[in-house]
Amino acid sequence: MLGRKLESDEQLILGAGFVGGLLMVWMLSGIIVKVLAFAVIAGSCAWATLAPYKGRTYLKWFEISRTYKKLLRDGSLLYRSKAPIAGRMADGRRVPIDVPPGVPKDMEWISARTAFGQIATLLQPHELTFTAAVEVEAMRDFGSLDTDDKEALIRAYESLLKSTADGGGRIRRLQWIARIIPTDPNAHVRDAAARRDPHAPAWLDHSYGELIRQVAVTAEDRRLILALGIPYTSDLVAEARRYNTLHEGYAVTLGKDIESFIRSLAGGQLRHVRNLDEAALASYLHHAYDPSHWIDDTTGMDRVTAWPAELDARSADHMVSRSWESSPDAWHSRTAWVKEWPVLPVGINFLAPLLLYVQDVIISMSVTMDLVPTDQAITEAMADATNELGQADKRTGKIEDPREQKAQRASLSTMQEIANGAAGIRLAGWVTVTSSSSEHLRRDADTIRNAVTRSGLRLEWCDREHHRAFANTLPFGGGLLKEGR
Repeated sequence: MLGRKLESDEQLILGAGFVGGLLMVWMLSGIIVKVLAFAVIAGSCAWATLAPYKGRTYLKWFEISRTYKKLLRDGSLLYRSKAPIAGRMADGRRVPIDVPPGVPKDMEWISARTAFGQIATLLQPHELTFTAAVEVEAMRDFGSLDTDDKEALIRAYESLLKSTADGGGRIRRLQWIARIIPTDPNAHVRDAAARRDPHAPAWLDHSYGELIRQVAVTAEDRRLILALGIPYTSDLVAEARRYNTLHEGYAVTLGKDIESFIRSLAGGQLRHVRNLDEAALASYLHHAYDPSHWIDDTTGMDRVTAWPAELDARSADHMVSRSWESSPDAWHSRTAWVKEWPVLPVGINFLAPLLLYVQDVIISMSVTMDLVPTDQAITEAMADATNELGQADKRTGKIEDPREQKAQRASLSTMQEIANGAAGIRLAGWVTVTSSSSEHLRRDADTIRNAVTRSGLRLEWCDREHHRAFANTLPFGGGLLKEGR
């Protein structure tokens, strides 16, 4: 347990168990009775706090179950959008409405200006952070490159992370969201056949037929969304106050930082596709709850229409979302967190079984990174290495556990890599699976579990809190606690 940070409730239970055991020792008589009483009380609290129980601990499951039952009683897990009856102000502004459960509350939408167009910036007051999202594109033929070229791209990517962390900018969190949606590769052909004009000239008909045969159509629509997290600080507020209004100040100040980051994407071998302005971000959010709504369909999309018509998170093992025009069957979603990353060395394409080889499954994989400055990263790596070496049992004649040796080598290697210029990050991963029915959802969840196993990952489904976990795969920069919290 060395090096583990206990949360406040865990510290309270452990402390109460120890104090309660001491009180029983003071109140009871008889050595055996005192020992038994202390062992039962202190041991029970330690077991509830530290011992594994259904993949977590009993205390964590107790808190999850308590919160889940409370939300069930007050009806918070059944959401119905008030967009149709919210109306508008006389100047055209939309009236804010409640957001679905799990989504950060009281968000303020601010439109920031950059040289690449407008971008929607969300102020999350409870998280004390601003977030914005851009769509990027990596190299398409990455898999066909040789090893040296792949490693060069990885070094360029590390350089992007390191320069962002140490460059003095305000961006401190990155969230990468890979969205994969199956498509129908023959839809274009069928649509062209249905709309074909029998009276069209033969040369035009032949030319269009040749065009259809030459157009390459993929079976999946793959999007890579990058959410940027900027902490809400007093320095930022002071700079924003120099303008007429705070909103204007935030828009200009944040726009400069976002624009600077977008310009640096080329150094990481990433291509900037577009900024997600209010309409584009709202369309993506609506699509996440209702995949039948296409991502690029921004007609009528804004901060009010971004949310689904209905969200039912009362089921313990999945949530159901419905849009205004979707079928009565709606969409079912499950979200899991990446419980374990690969413990052995892996190749560059270790996520290919999940992101490339899975067919006909709607998934979102989110990886949230906190960028750590180099000096701080080296300090933390040295502390981890000291912790690993300190736990090693190196008594004379004692054979050292090979797993401990591997952990020691990994911690020392991490410390050396950071000193050599590698980026320091803290990360967390989340995977959401969406299907058209509960039966298909169970099948697709098993498919994803098998895929991540081949990738060297382990998942744990977030039962009784899927509404919260689902929001961690939306471009809000969530899914990772801030340092010190």
